[in-house]
Amino acid sequence: ANGKANGSHITPTVMPAVTRQTTVQPTTAAVPAAGSKAEKIRIAKQKGYEGDPCSNCGQLTLVRSGACAKCDTCGETSGCS
Repeated sequence: ANGKANGSHITPTVMPAVTRQTTVQPTTAAVPAAGSKAEKIRIAKQKGYEGDPCSNCGQLTLVRSGACAKCDTCGETSGCS
């Protein structure tokens, strides 16, 4: 039984509420600096590209199809037989 017996009735014990505070630390490494190579790769990947530069034109517009990769900018293919 909770509380204390006081004659023929029981007095309930009231516990204080417990609150928990959570602190969220900001991350500085989440987004690369604007204009950096890492930022350009991140944007290319968001657009569905591999993020690797084309061996012919250097653009980050390679699209993978199985073992092959094709550059959407110049049409160069790599890894195809």
